[in-house]
Amino acid sequence: MAPIAEEEDSVAELKYQALYDGLQAELLPTHVAIMFMDGASGEQLNDIARICCELRIKVLSVSTLSSANVRRSKEEVDVTTNITKLSLEDIERNDIRVSVIGKRDSISDSSLDIINKMEKTTKNNKSLHIIEAIDYTGRGDIIQACMALAEKVKDGVIQPEDIDENVFEQELETKCSEFPNPDLMIRTGGKYSIDNFMIWQMAYTELYFVEENDDLEFNKTSFVEALDSYQKRSRRFGGK
Repeated sequence: MAPIAEEEDSVAELKYQALYDGLQAELLPTHVAIMFMDGASGEQLNDIARICCELRIKVLSVSTLSSANVRRSKEEVDVTTNITKLSLEDIERNDIRVSVIGKRDSISDSSLDIINKMEKTTKNNKSLHIIEAIDYTGRGDIIQACMALAEKVKDGVIQPEDIDENVFEQELETKCSEFPNPDLMIRTGGKYSIDNFMIWQMAYTELYFVEENDDLEFNKTSFVEALDSYQKRSRRFGGK
């Protein structure tokens, strides 16, 4: 490695370590969601998952593809499917649980086999829950939850007056998580929108937008910068 590159790496590592050391456990989010434009590398995901485990962040939701941009071949979808880039050995060693929400028919059979194996093998793991949203939309999630509740009312399982926020949330796809609502959402790629992602769950989520246009520029330092920004905020949950 050239001396200049080594110096740049050293400065970057010092910046990361300074930010990391300044984080306070009691001020960190429980659930972090990251919206990538075109997917993350295995190195990125492993770094972020490791940091989450170290800081005892309980849920990491990762979104790449929605119905709005999933008009791709199954091979292209596989390239951007994030969790298949993670090592099952690393997942097991770090006690990570993996779940997928959204429509699975856009995924190739080979990747779906990997996902199903990951979900089954890791379902009892407790350290970190990684949720990947594939061909998922917030509006679609709300619609399917309404349909499920309508069926239960029709069948006499519940009465309309029994429906409240807690009952409704049990029909959303994020019911797989103990902590379904993100505290912090990070959007990469220089975009400033939530693009129909978890719109029910993110009613009171803190938003953080990353300037870099390239997903691959988002690294472990970018992640702890977002955590640093979050811990300096005062959450009001709709209050003034």
